[in-house]
Order: sequence, then structure tokens, then C-alpha cells
Amino acid sequence: MFRSPFLRSYGFWHWGEGLQTILFTWYMTFHAELSASDIGFYQALVLAPFLIITIAGGALTDKIGARTSYCVSTCIFASVLIVYGFVDWIWGFVPLLFFIYCILAGITSAISNPAIDTFIPTISNESPQSNSLQAATAHNYAKLTGNITGLALPVFSAFGGFICNGLVMLASVFYLRQHKAIATTNVEALPQALPYRDALKRATSHYRNCPENFDLLLSSSMLGLLLVPAGYILWPLVMRDRFPEHGDWIALINISTWIGAIASSSYFQRHSHRIARPGQLALIIWTAAALTSLLMLSVTSFLFFCFIKLMLGMCYSGKPLVYGQYLHNSPPSDRGLLVAIDQTAFWGLATLGTFTLGQLVDLIGLQATIIANSSAMLCFVAVLFTRGHLRAITGLSR
Repeated sequence: MFRSPFLRSYGFWHWGEGLQTILFTWYMTFHAELSASDIGFYQALVLAPFLIITIAGGALTDKIGARTSYCVSTCIFASVLIVYGFVDWIWGFVPLLFFIYCILAGITSAISNPAIDTFIPTISNESPQSNSLQAATAHNYAKLTGNITGLALPVFSAFGGFICNGLVMLASVFYLRQHKAIATTNVEALPQALPYRDALKRATSHYRNCPENFDLLLSSSMLGLLLVPAGYILWPLVMRDRFPEHGDWIALINISTWIGAIASSSYFQRHSHRIARPGQLALIIWTAAALTSLLMLSVTSFLFFCFIKLMLGMCYSGKPLVYGQYLHNSPPSDRGLLVAIDQTAFWGLATLGTFTLGQLVDLIGLQATIIANSSAMLCFVAVLFTRGHLRAITGLSR
């Protein structure tokens, strides 16, 4: 799995991201002991660049090259982590310095994310969905590792956690510098950089001329708006409502999710050559995710709750099944830009969806919100099915 330098780099990056998620939450909640409103403010602050900076970062990636963009932004990200570790060790929590940390971490992460994804088509000369599934499996293993590493934060302390997180990010840069692109028929030579000022105009034209990619962008919007926020808002609230005595085991819920994600992406990766209609399979998986979510309405066993989370984790393989096709359809001259737009749809709408779901729970209650969220996802899948572009994707593209 991690024999190629790119997959090692991709793994270390998402290990760092997984650890960063746990570290950031733990630091605010238990180390700095911030109020709920302060935690919400800083969470929004660190995610805001995904709404504002990502598209510009993707265009910059196309202009200066993905390797340069990723290595520079990730080295800055790692430096921010390490420096803030020393800052907290010396001065403790200082609101202004933490504010600056959140801004810098958010901006560099928003640039690094699309930059590293542009390398996925160069993993091997296999089909787009096979390359995407390889990256997804590495991503899932790394996220699980990051979550498990996060369990050691009470031992590491904030200083050790930030230093460790920064070193993991630097390891990702080290391995990406060793990566050599595989020359395949679906990877063209990168032409001279196109004008930055026309980037969004070219992107609009691309989606108009390639409705398949537009529907793939719509599917990312669906997942960001509905599926991801459910993990941030609905499932923790279900656990607090149904199993308050298991609050200390909340990490087990995340671990169950990533075990399911690893199992499904590994299986589909091994059998990718047999998948004739990856888009159709993705639609089935997203339908299953919406229906599985409804099981939360009647869950009474904590073990069954973990099993449901494992099943939902297996549904994470829907996007990797078709993401390779999105990259395959994207011209190399604008690949960073188009990846950035996809990530803005995913993570940007996840920010808005998280806020909306939290408001809905207060307004109509937890169970009604679960039903509304699942119903909206089923309607979204029905629209994508009716449009037909995802159903037409075959596993024969090279």
C-alpha cells in the first residue's frame, strides 16, 4: 500500500490532518478550556479559508506547479504547528496568538489540500478509479492512525502534540519530493501556465462542456452539505442523548468509521478492474448511506451504534469510486483549479451544513433533523440518477 513515495506522502499528510483534527478540538476543549461559543468561533475561523482561499490556491498551484505549491505551503503549515507548540509552552494560551495560528493553519491547509490531490492520476497507469481508490485507502489508513495518535495527547501535552503534528507534515513533504509521475495516457504534458485572471471563466466553460464533471461537483456538494455535517453534529448528539455513560469512548466511534472506510476502499481497489459502472455503484452507496442513517432513530445498543458508524464509514468509498474520473476529465493546465473548486464545494458546504444542522436540531429536534437530512440526501441522489451522467461513467477510462 505505502510502497510508492506518493502514497507515503499522501499517508503522512492525512495522518497529520487526522491528528490535527483531534489536537485542535482537544486543545480548545481540555487544555485551554474555552467556552462553547469560543470553540465554535475558532472552528469556523480555521475552516473559513476553504470557502475563501481554496479556489485561488488551486489556480496558484496550476501557475507555479503542484510540487512547489504543496511543498512550500505544507512546510509553512508544519512551521506554524511547531512554532505554536513552543508559543503555548512558553506563554500558554494567548487569544491573539491562537487567532493568528488559526488563520495561518487554515490558509496553508486550503492550499495544500488541492495541490496534493492533483498527483493522484500519476500514481500508476491503471484506471482513474483504481488510482483514486489507492489514494482513498491510504487516506483512510492515515486518518485512522491520526485518530489513534490523538489518544496519546494527554501524554504528549499540547507542546508535544503540535511538534509531532508538524514533523508528520514535514515527512509528507520529504516523500513527495521523491515522487516521480507515471507517464500514462490519461496524464498529459503540462502546458504553459494559462492566465490567472481567466481561471474561473475557464472553469465555468469546463463544467458547461463536461456535464459529467458538473454532476461529480454536485455529488461533492451533496456530501459536504449533508453527509459530513451529520458526523460533526447528528451522531455526537445521538451518542450524548442515547449513551451518555459512554462519553469517554467517543474515539471508538471515529475508529469504527475509519475501519469501515478502509474495508470498503480496500475491497473496491482490489476489484476495481471488475467495476464496470463505478458511478452507478456510487449512487447505490450514497442511497445506502441515507437509509443507514435512519437506523439512528431507533438505536438502543452502543455496540449497534458502533456498527452503524462502521457501515456509514464503508459508504465513504462512494466519492473515491468517481473522483478519479473527475481528475481524468480535468485538463492538466487547470487541474489544481478544478480540484480546488471540488474541495470548496465539499468542505465549504460542510461548514455551512454543520451550522445549519445545529440550528435545525434546536428548531425541530434531533429525530426530525435526522429524517430531514436523510430525505434531502435521497432527493439529491434521485436528481443525480435522473440526470444520468454518473450512471454513464464506465470503468474503462485510462
